[in-house]
Amino acid sequence: MTPTKRTLKLASLKADLEREKKGDWIPFPDWEGVKFKVSALTTPEYETARGLMFQRVGKIYGDEKIPTDVINAELGALYAEHILHGWEGMDEEYTPELALATLSDPGYRVLVQAIGWCASKISQIEVAYTVAEEGNSSPPSVTD
Repeated sequence: MTPTKRTLKLASLKADLEREKKGDWIPFPDWEGVKFKVSALTTPEYETARGLMFQRVGKIYGDEKIPTDVINAELGALYAEHILHGWEGMDEEYTPELALATLSDPGYRVLVQAIGWCASKISQIEVAYTVAEEGNSSPPSVTD
């Protein structure tokens, strides 16, 4: 039997940038029937807004640690603006206004975290491998 060698498919490493930007429905596994239409956390508009938010909040708190509830509310507002495009499985229908009001409320931190989890999943890739035979011939057979 010829040994095999796995090689990585280069094309499997390429991100689907269109899907990441446009968004897609990602189910949240901890909440049955709930899914979010999200863009990836790697979209340039979000990354820029996030960086500017940390600069702004950093100036307010200086050397002090920024409180977690402040970070969650700030990230929630950014998610509402740049990342979240819809939800299903909730008792209230998604609207951009409701999303902003909810996600910028520190009390909804678990919702912010769920959306962040889903948004991180959309940019994951599935690495694929090929199997190539090593050598050009079968091993010699044993004869008496």
